[in-house]
Amino acid sequence: MKLRKGDEVPRPRPWRVVVHNLNAARGWSELLAQAPGNLDRAWTDITSDPRSVINPARQHRLKYDLASVKVGGTVLEQWQYEITGAGRIWYAIDDETRTLYLTLAGTGHPRRTDRHR
Repeated sequence: MKLRKGDEVPRPRPWRVVVHNLNAARGWSELLAQAPGNLDRAWTDITSDPRSVINPARQHRLKYDLASVKVGGTVLEQWQYEITGAGRIWYAIDDETRTLYLTLAGTGHPRRTDRHR
C-alpha cells in the first residue's frame, strides 16, 4: 500500500465489526447516544485485542451456554464488554475473517447473564 499526502492511514491488521442482528443495531445506537466516549473506548479495546484480559471486570468471555454463539453456521467465542454500569456489548470473534460480530448491545443489563449467578 502506498500512502500519499492527505490519505487516511488505515489501521494495521484491522478487525471488522459487523452488526449481527437488528436488536444489536438498535442497542448500539442507544449506547452511542448515551455514552459515546465509553463506546469509543470499547471500540478501540475490542478491535485492538478482542480477547484482552487486562481488565476482566470490563472485558471478558461469557460463561456457560453464553460462551459461544452460532454465526452463519460457525460456532464462535462470545465475549462481553461493559460500556457503563448497566450497558453492555456482546461480540463473537471470527479469527479466520478477523471479524467481530456484535450480537447484543444495550443500555440495560442483559438479564440472561443472571441465570448462572
